Amino acid sequence: MFIFRIWDRLCQELSHYNTILARDILKQESSSEWMVIKHDVETNVAKALVLAKIEAKYNLKATYYVQADLVESNYKILQEIQKLGHEVTYHYDVLDANGGDFTSAKEAFEENVAQFNRFGFDIQTVCPHGNPLMNRDGWSSNKDFFRDKEIAENYSNVLDIVVALPNRLKKSYTYISDAGYGWKEIANIESNDIKNSGDIDLGDYNHLLKFIKEKNRVILSTHPHRWEKSYIKALFNLYRFKTLRFVARRLSSIPFLKKVMSKFYFLAKKV
Repeated sequence: MFIFRIWDRLCQELSHYNTILARDILKQESSSEWMVIKHDVETNVAKALVLAKIEAKYNLKATYYVQADLVESNYKILQEIQKLGHEVTYHYDVLDANGGDFTSAKEAFEENVAQFNRFGFDIQTVCPHGNPLMNRDGWSSNKDFFRDKEIAENYSNVLDIVVALPNRLKKSYTYISDAGYGWKEIANIESNDIKNSGDIDLGDYNHLLKFIKEKNRVILSTHPHRWEKSYIKALFNLYRFKTLRFVARRLSSIPFLKKVMSKFYFLAKKV
């Protein structure tokens, strides 16, 4: 269950791990063991701060990937997160937001990076957003942005930790996500928008912790807006998500409705 006290408990258990920022992954010795705690901040930046304070209490470092539309209105909170020792950087969404147009996507990306820089956030790593409701024609997902050779060369100083990391690291690692409101090992995070198979459900908190302890290099990814103080509210969020997902899957099986739903793809990040 996604409750703050559970995150506190998990962070306490992980306090003896070598937790590093995403921007430091490629600086590690090839034989070193490490963990990156990663947050995709898509709404409710205040909850991200709650998690950041819990992590800081146990001297853990984490990386917060923030969608660009949240920066200007929440920069003070994000700066507070950064002052706690965490990395605040970019959760990009530019291909979906521009209908797959790479020229417009590149312009938006440059503008958004400049905005992050203006508020004191240095973009050294990025992470693509998924948008499960998007109806795409001509591109697979936002991951295609950094798959583009020209774009990757133009931003050679920026590491996409989903698209580029497997090839650049050249060492195996485990990617764990709270996808679907449950902990999963994601088998092929860099290409699961093209072919998705092999994900493993990790079960409850105890199974998650046992699984982590068996691994040498781990990226643990979660969405701060899903975490609650109240068990009742967390339970409500879980069943709301399952209900909305069921309805969305049924409606998206109808081509016309799938196109209509795609216009409101951004609403999915609210749950």
